[in-house]
Amino acid sequence: MTKSERTAILQKTDGRCHICGGKIEGKWDTEHVLALSGGGRHSVDNYLPAHSICNNYRWDYLDEEFQHIMKIGIWCKKQKEDKNDLGMKIADGFIKYERNRLKRRKQ
Repeated sequence: MTKSERTAILQKTDGRCHICGGKIEGKWDTEHVLALSGGGRHSVDNYLPAHSICNNYRWDYLDEEFQHIMKIGIWCKKQKEDKNDLGMKIADGFIKYERNRLKRRKQ
């Protein structure tokens, strides 16, 4: 992909990640609007900018599935902020999961 194509894609969202809405600074991914598995193509018209981490976690979920995942994540965050038993178990479990995930990626 050319630099001018990447610039055009980034300008579509005014320099923001189309998944989380956060400002994009530094490296970013081009995300397919219509996934290749669903008949989408490799073209500027079918790309939107995304943070790498947002794109990585979105995978190939349908919009409704990803919205459900986001709602659960927001609810879990609230449980952790409230420091209740469930929230602390969720936080501990997530930390263990991330450590294992990072170990697997380094191998």
